[in-house]
Amino acid sequence: MGKSKNKKTILALALILVCIAAIYLVRIYKRFTTTVHATSASNRVKGNPNAVTKIVEYMDFQCGACAQSAEYLKKFFNDKGDQFYLEIKYFPLEKIHQHTIFAARYAECSAQQGKFWPVHDGLFARQKDWHKMINPDSVFREIANNAGVDLKKLDACLDSEAVGEAIAQNKAEGLALGVNSTPSYFVNGKMVVGLKSLEQALTDPNFKDWIEPGKNFMDLPKVADHPFAGNRTDWNQTVNTQQSQQGAPN
Repeated sequence: MGKSKNKKTILALALILVCIAAIYLVRIYKRFTTTVHATSASNRVKGNPNAVTKIVEYMDFQCGACAQSAEYLKKFFNDKGDQFYLEIKYFPLEKIHQHTIFAARYAECSAQQGKFWPVHDGLFARQKDWHKMINPDSVFREIANNAGVDLKKLDACLDSEAVGEAIAQNKAEGLALGVNSTPSYFVNGKMVVGLKSLEQALTDPNFKDWIEPGKNFMDLPKVADHPFAGNRTDWNQTVNTQQSQQGAPN
């Protein structure tokens, strides 16, 4: 009888320890993913953080208009970067752009190494080279390598669930704000859709009327529940299926 009671006590204690360990691991994971999201987000900004005019762009790496926007904003910030502040957020239109999430993964993993902007610029500059490829992985790796990204760390990062969550979180935020196309911008909290509209907004002599004092424009609403952006394995499986169907080389 005593032995049976001891066994039950030991099992109960073991169960309690397992539960404590599980809670601890969940907390560590949440802390880690929060840190990853915050770190990569801080690397997706440029310009003057104290500028009066702040821009948040929701973009898709496979979007032709977004490539034009990237070129325009690059020149704009070279001339007037001290007057503006820009943050990039992912809004992959994966239903029409096959490689957009994987391109975003490359950018997000590069951001964790402080290399977001050269990879961002490279992906858009070479968009015509890769957007119709069945498997653009070699081009993406070349862009990352040229940007000085550590490829071993990159490979480990590309399959990270936290990276998928960061991308999906950005899109969920955009959807909550009414974004449904790219590029879409929020200039001092006001939505501007398309590059032409952005150019008009930034050159409008009445632009100062847009400014809403006292609002933290970069602090956009967060959405806790969001879909998981597919990982590298899912993407490769899709590519391999298409290759076998089309009989095309890699």
